[in-house]
Amino acid sequence: MKTKELKKARVNGINPVAHVVARDAIAVILHPQNPVNNLTKSQLKAIYTGAISRWNEVGGTSDVIVVVSRDVASGTFEVFNELALDKQRVRPDALMQASNQAVVNIVASTNGAIGYVGLGYLSKEVKPIAIDGVMPSVATAKSGAYLLARSLYMYTDGKPKGLAKEFIDFVLGPKGQKIVKEEGFVPVK
Repeated sequence: MKTKELKKARVNGINPVAHVVARDAIAVILHPQNPVNNLTKSQLKAIYTGAISRWNEVGGTSDVIVVVSRDVASGTFEVFNELALDKQRVRPDALMQASNQAVVNIVASTNGAIGYVGLGYLSKEVKPIAIDGVMPSVATAKSGAYLLARSLYMYTDGKPKGLAKEFIDFVLGPKGQKIVKEEGFVPVK
């Protein structure tokens, strides 16, 4: 839930209580033929803010970097902006996309492209890379070793009761956590 949404809920008499139900990692992806395998957080930030514009500045080819980002309405964008960019603005020429799949499609078909998606959207069409030497994976998202990992939440109005409590208990139970895993997210239990 975004800060703005939390404030609006409280103004309207709702007391949002967060329940962590899964974890996710935001994987940085490249066009599959890009030779770069790792970026530091500072290099990633410099690429997305416009200070670095060619791959040879980070050990790659002389290709121009095509920055692909989620749009600002996305929770993925908000988390990436906070964790990777320290809340700095994304470069103005970034290709802003409404979905993870749109990011994958552009990165897969554009030489020199870089993007980011939820771990569950990784495919053979794109190449995930390490950040600060750590690859995005279920294990690194769960352990917290991967820089761009986040918790996923369900919210209730106050302490959950009734059907809301039953549903959260289901999601956090063995069957629910199995579904979490099947959907490409990281179980918390």
